[in-house]
Amino acid sequence: MALTYRVKTTDAAGDRLAVRRAMSHMHTGCGSVGAYRIGPESASMGWTFFDLDIDDALAAAIEAKFGDMMRRYRGKPAEKLDAFMSDYLESRGAKSKISRVDA
Repeated sequence: MALTYRVKTTDAAGDRLAVRRAMSHMHTGCGSVGAYRIGPESASMGWTFFDLDIDDALAAAIEAKFGDMMRRYRGKPAEKLDAFMSDYLESRGAKSKISRVDA
């Protein structure tokens, strides 16, 4: 089962590009294992939303590579991954908020 994050932003073009660059860097850093997909945009009340899908192989590679960093976060393992992804995207220039979409 893949992870799906909903990305919420007010700068659609800039943050979509920043998310794409950050995920490309992460994908390469994890040995190009697995895949990710950035979904189409939808706008509502001044915000733009798009989905970021990460397959299980890439999620496992992220946890293996960045596990020492994720241990510093509080909460359950899934919450740690969510917080890490949010901070990672922000550190790479994406001024957006992400939340996990439950399937």
